[in-house]
Amino acid sequence: MADNDTLNSLYQRLDVKAGSADAQLVSDLYDDAVANVLDFTRRDEMIGSMNIYAKQLAVVAYNRLDTEGEAQRDEGNIDRYFVAGIPMEIQQPLKRYRLATPRGLSS
Repeated sequence: MADNDTLNSLYQRLDVKAGSADAQLVSDLYDDAVANVLDFTRRDEMIGSMNIYAKQLAVVAYNRLDTEGEAQRDEGNIDRYFVAGIPMEIQQPLKRYRLATPRGLSS
């Protein structure tokens, strides 16, 4: 669950009024973004500045709402391509928070 400062920052960034239906959507998207960040880093809790990347991922998810499931869209002379999953500009800084997974040794 996000703290009020984080949610207020997201509301301001996305121009969403607190208490509106969109505010609840933004809160849900942030919770999903935190889960995605934790899954990517193989951690159980947010540390350091991981919440910044979760906020960025929530903004990306909010902006993708009308294009869910699309890989590409042609609109007139404009071709739009969509990235699936966490964009590279968010993945790169998150890699330093990733935990290694132990591998068994064969005898």
